[in-house]
Amino acid sequence: MKQVDFYLISNRVTDARYKLASRLANKLQKMQQSCLVITDNPQATSELDRVMWSFNDSSFLAHDSLAELTPASKVHIGDHNSVSPIVLERQHDVLINLSADVPMFNHHFERIAEIVEADDDAKASARKRYKSYQAEGFELKMHNIEL
Repeated sequence: MKQVDFYLISNRVTDARYKLASRLANKLQKMQQSCLVITDNPQATSELDRVMWSFNDSSFLAHDSLAELTPASKVHIGDHNSVSPIVLERQHDVLINLSADVPMFNHHFERIAEIVEADDDAKASARKRYKSYQAEGFELKMHNIEL
């Protein structure tokens, strides 16, 4: 059964969604799994890129933009408008959704990670996505995260 994991960030930290997305992508990469991380717009993708390049004090998280896919890369980032059929043919193991909407291409993935910040607007948006996934028959799981 297809699964959506909602990661609820319980504290307010600068760039919390991007940091958690980077942690998840790094973990998947170490497990030899690939992921697609999508955002709402090119500016958000640029911020995510910045966080991934400064992932921790001693290293960065290797990744590609959707415009420059390379076969060796396990982590690809871009906004939801830059996801093309070519990108979806890559058979990513996990979709990490940082956009405010349920991606139209969600059924291409066995597992989706939804990252939700602590503010009320983000939670309200996540509730709508939760109901949409539930109506589509996805298995839903919740995880409380403190960064």
